[in-house]
Parts: sequence; C-alpha cells; structure tokens
Amino acid sequence: MRWFQLLLLGSALLENATALKYEVTGTRKGVPIPKEQIKFAPYQFGRSKNNGPGAVQPAPTKIKKKRANPISSSANWCGAVNHSPTTNKIKSIHSFWQVPGCTKRTGQTYPQAAAVWIGIDGNTWPSALLQSGTVCKIDTSTSATRHEAWWQWVPDTAFTISTMPLAVGDWIEVTINTTSDTAATIKFDNVSQDEQVIVNVTSGPTLARKDADWVVERPYYGSSLAGFPRFDTTWFEDSYATRTTGGNLGILGATQYQIPSLCNSTEYDNANSVSFSL
Repeated sequence: MRWFQLLLLGSALLENATALKYEVTGTRKGVPIPKEQIKFAPYQFGRSKNNGPGAVQPAPTKIKKKRANPISSSANWCGAVNHSPTTNKIKSIHSFWQVPGCTKRTGQTYPQAAAVWIGIDGNTWPSALLQSGTVCKIDTSTSATRHEAWWQWVPDTAFTISTMPLAVGDWIEVTINTTSDTAATIKFDNVSQDEQVIVNVTSGPTLARKDADWVVERPYYGSSLAGFPRFDTTWFEDSYATRTTGGNLGILGATQYQIPSLCNSTEYDNANSVSFSL
C-alpha cells in the first residue's frame, strides 16, 4: 500500500520551545489520504504539566474495588501516572478510550475544557511531555461544544488534527512509540470511523522517558486554567507502556491523581483505569 507523506515544520511558539520536525501519513477506511487533505492547526493549549502532588483526597465510591494505588491531588490532572527508572526507559505507551461528552459546570469560567490523553513524561520530568488525545471544549455559556483530536510535544505548541472526524462515543486508540529521547511516532486511530493519522517526529524536546500518563486534564489556555466541565466517565482500556530493557508498565502501582471537588480517578486492574466527574 502506498503511503502519501506530508512534511510540516512546527514553530517555536512557546518560551524555550524547539522547532519540531515531523512527517504525517494517514488512511481513511483503509485507503491512503492524499497529503493535501491532512490538516493540522496550531492549538491554544498552554504548557501542560502536572500541578501536584498535594493533599490526599478520599477514595471514590463509584468503583466497588479495594484501592491499592496511592492517591494525590492536582490542580489539573485526573488519572494514572506510573514511573520507570532511567535504567529502563519507557519506550511506548498505549490505550483505548471513548470520546466523552461534556456539559457546562455552573460556577466555572469559560472556556471549559476536558482533555483526555496519554503521554510520556511531564510529571517527574516537567521540562518535556509528549502527548496525544481528544479534547471537549465549551467556548461560551451557550454550551457550544467542540470535540477535537490533538497532539503536543511540550514545550512546543499543540496541534489539532483538524481533518480527523470525531463524535461523542467514538472509540479512540492512541499509541506513542519513542525511538530515542528526541524522536517518536504518534499513531492516532479513530477506530469507530476507520480513520488513522500517524505523526513521525524526527526532532523534538528531550524526554527522560520516566513517566507513563493516562490522564483527563483540566488544560491551560495560555497561562490560565480552563474551567472544568462535567464529562462522561472515561475508561482508559488496554493501557500499558513498554520499556527499553523489558517488562511492561501498567496501571497498578501508579499514582492516581484527583482534582479536588471536580474529578476522581481509580485503578480497576493493571490494564484499566477510570476518571470521572464529581
């Protein structure tokens, strides 16, 4: 099968960002997408990092399973974060989830947004974070809602995959595979609509490859935290991270981050974690 390639150059829009170099391919229902039909657009996410840990929150009651993972609070991350030593770096990370619906939350500012993503670093290594996922954004009090696919190599700007179809309930599969501390491939697959985009980044900010993240985030827009809407319960399924010298990393043993009064997360087993609105 012939793959069309589109070479795009990311721009250094954020302080200390490094221009990204990447190529993009895609398929739609198994047929290669012509390069002129694959569109990216710069997105206004601010720098994403975990503003935590903090005080421990009570265990949620919606999952009837004894909690084993440690929990901690964060201003903006709600999900599971596991770690690997630098002697056995994270090579890849994977998960499935369904695009959640979201509704405006009274008392929160606009825009309100909930970003579902997986990524590498950004927690114990805050200087860089490679991530990809979906975002539900409510722009005004009129409840006008948008769902978009996106990726980002922090501290560079984020990009929406603006031609990727996305609807509430769609099954999404994301795999991020690193080939070095500065090179990686992001595979974003809308399984429900049979459309896939692959971003091959050949030069990005330096990762430590220590943190494996499965997160629902209250994102920054510029330097300000977005309001956080209510969102449909989100399961990260078939979640795992491979490592350079062997042995997969999963959900068990991860820290479960909570956003106080807004979102809780809990493990189910080594491959499944759930984040849900409060």
